[in-house]
Amino acid sequence: MSAARKGQRLRILSLPSHPALRQRLHSMGIEPGAEVEVLRRGFPGGLLHVACGLLEFMLREDQAAEMTVALIQPRAAS
Repeated sequence: MSAARKGQRLRILSLPSHPALRQRLHSMGIEPGAEVEVLRRGFPGGLLHVACGLLEFMLREDQAAEMTVALIQPRAAS
């Protein structure tokens, strides 16, 4: 997830291994299968500002690097 760019939508496939962070994400409803959008990126090594529905939260880049995600392809305009 740490390589994601602003505006990309991602599906979370796995959470970080750190127990406290996994619990924090779980308590916010962030689980494998959740869809998130990258709202902002901090400077290299900075924070990642992410939204999941109406919920917004921040992750440090090293925490985001532990998460496995899949890019959700944009829908074609009709």
